[in-house]
Amino acid sequence: MLIRRLKASETQTSLQMSEFAFQFELNEKERLQQLEDDQPEQTWVIEMENEIVSKATVLPLHVYFNGKVVPMGGVSGVVTWPEHRRGGYVKKLLSHSLNEMREQGQVLSFLYPFSIPFYRKFGWELFADTEILTLEKHQLPKRETYEGTIRRLTKDDPLIVDEVYQAWAKKYAGTIVRDSEWWKKSVFKRKKGTISAYFNAQNEKTGYLIYEVKNRTMTVHEIIWLTPDARRALLHFISNHDSMIDKAVIKTVAHDRLPFLLTDPQVKREVSSYFMARIVDVKAFLSLYPFEFNRDDKPLILHITDEFCSWNSGIYILSKSTDDNIDNEVKFFGDDTSNSGSGATCSHSPKKGIHLTVQHLTAILFCTQTPQTLVEEEFIQGDQQSIKVLESALPTLKPFIYDFF
Repeated sequence: MLIRRLKASETQTSLQMSEFAFQFELNEKERLQQLEDDQPEQTWVIEMENEIVSKATVLPLHVYFNGKVVPMGGVSGVVTWPEHRRGGYVKKLLSHSLNEMREQGQVLSFLYPFSIPFYRKFGWELFADTEILTLEKHQLPKRETYEGTIRRLTKDDPLIVDEVYQAWAKKYAGTIVRDSEWWKKSVFKRKKGTISAYFNAQNEKTGYLIYEVKNRTMTVHEIIWLTPDARRALLHFISNHDSMIDKAVIKTVAHDRLPFLLTDPQVKREVSSYFMARIVDVKAFLSLYPFEFNRDDKPLILHITDEFCSWNSGIYILSKSTDDNIDNEVKFFGDDTSNSGSGATCSHSPKKGIHLTVQHLTAILFCTQTPQTLVEEEFIQGDQQSIKVLESALPTLKPFIYDFF
């Protein structure tokens, strides 16, 4: 068995594996474009007897986390031919990929799971939901006045609404930091239709929609606004399609404000589990995490278990740094068996602190679950003082991702 990078001459085979596994078929034009866009060096394969039996792609991406840019490895296209399944090949590929991500400084890893329980075994945890709102014609928003204008734009310029997206995305945890290539090859490729942007009275773009109208349904793939005036204009614009549509379907941030802002909030709401996250390097993530420690807080002790990435297992002692150039002071003592490379172990493990797995740490730091909830459900254990310190130090974050890979 050999784990290696995909060769340029093998991109056709890789695409065939994806078509078979994910049950889609590209036409000739789409196939040529996909082969042109593929970067074989981003895909790891397992070769046996001169045949590729399994593959996984890791996209070198960055995400926003409370305004900070964090390197992230996006796992995609995980495939094993049926005759070779249940041989542990995906496990080997994921282990290899995570080691490579760590070497490349990718602190986090995201993926869209075919099975949440499957990827939980390897340390990923659900961090983001997505919500679909369906508005019947009589529920379309009322038309309100606004100061600027809405203009339809072409997709010739990949960065046509990038400044609006980036300003909005910085407020969330997990949104992709898009560049021109990502807009062109991912966003515009997946989200068909038209872009309409809102220009305020100063001729500044402060909101946009990506949408299409088909079969008397308006599907809004993205709706982003930076000001209430932009929001009024975009909802007004949706309502102006009332002669063409019987309903509007809007993809938006789950559990967020949009339903409340509608004229009739009693619309159909479908919330679905979406993306999973994994902390690749716990020490690095804790170092940059926006904890809000109080001056009088004692150091917080975390006992982390990571059965798949042993370098993360150990004891972490967190405190507010006295150095303005460093976010948090993090001391790490690796388990004797963790092969952490930290150079330090803790011979006398402190009894105080919080005991948790890397998945539960992910859920807490992405603010998808509170420490107290996980204590009540007996997923984590810790003394009440430590739980209180962690609860109070967590910022208010909204996890979300508008993209797919």
